[in-house]
Amino acid sequence: MSDTKISDSVTTVDDKELVEKLKRHETTAAVELYNAYFDRIYWLVFSQVDGDRDAAQDIAQETFLAAFKSADRFRGQSKVYTWLYSIANKKVADFYRRRKRDVKRKTESLDGQVSEPQPNGTVGSEETHQVIQQALSSLPLHYKQVLLLKYVEEMPVVEIGQVMGRSPKSVEGLLTRARRELQNRLTSQNEG
Repeated sequence: MSDTKISDSVTTVDDKELVEKLKRHETTAAVELYNAYFDRIYWLVFSQVDGDRDAAQDIAQETFLAAFKSADRFRGQSKVYTWLYSIANKKVADFYRRRKRDVKRKTESLDGQVSEPQPNGTVGSEETHQVIQQALSSLPLHYKQVLLLKYVEEMPVVEIGQVMGRSPKSVEGLLTRARRELQNRLTSQNEG
């Protein structure tokens, strides 16, 4: 992946023109779409599959293949990134359906893990990151998704609603519940 700021690559692409090229099956459009959005889709998927690089790579590629095949059905009512994220979201759900047993096993092992304090009684930043990552990973997928979209992707509530197929009011409620559940899990890990 590139070292440049991920969101910068998107501003150079005219979404409407790009979609029209895709609909005309222009080869250059597929390359442009991939180059403009792959990093963002990859990292978002990566965070949803608990850091499994191979799975993230596969799902991101499947996302772009599905986008190329379904470009004719894109109506332009949302941003291209929102459309791609919606496809990726479905691919992540497919991934978890295929690996339901593995996810259950991972969740059970995460639930049993307790963060141990460092010898001096302080929690280091690496350990803090791991504790947060574990708590986030153990959340239900819809909680994890809404938190990532809001705080990692910095999407507005309306756009999150488009991606997740929910009303803005529903997204706000989901965010509240997701934050509360994450806080509960962090608190219980901290007390353990």
